[in-house]
Amino acid sequence: MKQDIRQRLETARERTLWLLDQVPDEFLRRRVHSFYSPVGWHFGHIGRTEEWWVICEALKQPCLNEHLSFLLADTPDNPKDNRVNIPDREGLKRYLAATRLNVLEALEETELDPENPYLREGYVWEFAVQHECQHQETIAEMLCLIHQAAHSSAYFQSAKPLTRAETIVLAKDLANASDPSMPISIRGGEFIMGSNSWCGYDNEKQEQRVEVEPFSLDETPVTAAQWAAFIAEHGYHRPELWSAEGWAWRCSEDAELPEYWLADQDDFKIFSPMGLRPILPDEPVSSISWYEAEAFCKWAKKRMPTEEEWEFAATSSAAAPGGGRGRVYPFGNEPPTQAQASFSLNTWGPAPTSDYPANPNGLRGLAGGTWEWTNSPFLPYPGFVAFPYDGYSKEHMRGEHRVCRGGSFATAVPILRCSFRNWYVPTYRQGFLGLRCAS
Repeated sequence: MKQDIRQRLETARERTLWLLDQVPDEFLRRRVHSFYSPVGWHFGHIGRTEEWWVICEALKQPCLNEHLSFLLADTPDNPKDNRVNIPDREGLKRYLAATRLNVLEALEETELDPENPYLREGYVWEFAVQHECQHQETIAEMLCLIHQAAHSSAYFQSAKPLTRAETIVLAKDLANASDPSMPISIRGGEFIMGSNSWCGYDNEKQEQRVEVEPFSLDETPVTAAQWAAFIAEHGYHRPELWSAEGWAWRCSEDAELPEYWLADQDDFKIFSPMGLRPILPDEPVSSISWYEAEAFCKWAKKRMPTEEEWEFAATSSAAAPGGGRGRVYPFGNEPPTQAQASFSLNTWGPAPTSDYPANPNGLRGLAGGTWEWTNSPFLPYPGFVAFPYDGYSKEHMRGEHRVCRGGSFATAVPILRCSFRNWYVPTYRQGFLGLRCAS
């Protein structure tokens, strides 16, 4: 077991250090969006969190550097504006190396006591792996923002932005390049929702039996071409498609396109973690808020699924539609392969979902690609107990956030399980967020 834990820690760290090398020096300690700390802080926070939970909380030993531990903590007394005061690139690498060595030595020396919830089956080390993987995705989002910021300052000095009419022409061209997704009928039934797995997060627990009525879910997430059709039919300028809150948000943000889209002179492009790239008509649309998803659904005369419907469709099968515990992943109990989904930043955007096989319910792209907004508020399951701390889940369970499911092209394998619940406020669109329509 310890060797397996060590291997997962090392695999995650290789990707983290590679991402650190992709960050331009001038952006390492600069805030590029009000939602985020500086990108360099996220790298240090990975090491700090790992050391804090393994060394300080589980083993009750002091951290290596109290000053850095404070600067790299996500606490109210260390606000985001203060987080620019972090080490440079080499200093961050040294901190990551030192804290990792401390954590690995502790793994070798510690008995994985089954009576200790932190140590049982190596829980606290597994928690550190999943935390690192989640911040890798956050860093990928920030790389998109960095490229967007760098390009925008140069672009508006050298080129005239397209008019709304010119943008509509581009949208019509893109919309004509793809067919709509076909609805798949899901029979409904009873199933076990959530997971009691030792390595799952607190908000996935406790397992519960849930009854789902028959419904339909589109075979694929909404594609870029389908979103372009919404743009071409003036979806961003028709208040009747939007809720009052959504329309107020659209006007305040002056939203005309998904967050990372750019209407260039002759086509649409999108900012990826590696810079601008072309948008493929059949790739899932990404970087949309819940309010945008809500407006699209009204335009399409459909709706967003509930998270119960989403998980049922991912874990049940048409032949045996429920009644017990379903699949861990949309394709089975083994993690998806690259032949089944795009994930772990092995592509620089969500690949066309039609490239991948369907799950037993005939649905494609339920793992990786883009996160899929649901209509469900992020609330605790019956029997919920916060662990290992209140700040991860409990403090967000007030009904203000909406649940997202499925993972994205930047999501690591451990997070692709069907029971994993992501959540954001309805205004958030900087993540790799899309939707799949239900009816």
